Amino acid sequence: MPEPRGPANPAAAPPDPTAVLALDVGEARIGLARGVLGSSFAFGRGTLPRSGRQGDDVAAVAAVAAAEGAGLILVGLPLRARGGDSAQTQRVRAFAAALQAAGLTVELLDERFTTALAERQLARSGLPRGKRREKGRVDEAAAIAILETYLARRAEAAGAVSSHRDTEPEEPGS
Repeated sequence: MPEPRGPANPAAAPPDPTAVLALDVGEARIGLARGVLGSSFAFGRGTLPRSGRQGDDVAAVAAVAAAEGAGLILVGLPLRARGGDSAQTQRVRAFAAALQAAGLTVELLDERFTTALAERQLARSGLPRGKRREKGRVDEAAAIAILETYLARRAEAAGAVSSHRDTEPEEPGS
């Protein structure tokens, strides 16, 4: 009898290298969003409550990544406004390193101002104020903003590369 696939048995399917799970790592919660390379859209996946134990939090993220089929974990890096590290930056770097040590493919992305962007987007969303203020709503929206920024930058870089290829002279004899 074949093994069940999906969240009930996350190890059954290999991760999709184009699927990205973005994290907005906070003290109380981790905001989650999922997207696909080549797309410009990210979709919220809620939040994970922090347990207070890094190993448990890493295992929870790994389980979500497996359920989502994510081949890449994108971690928002909360740098200071001028680009330097803070105590939270160091905690997020340590968390990202623990994710890598658990065998996950991890990239960091400067997330400065994504929380403010997420709050503005929520304000314009039409959600009632009470819904906008629910715990985790901003964390999830920040993860979406982190991922959409990443996808847009990749698309821009790919466009620059393909434009460059289009303007390169042909080799003699072609």
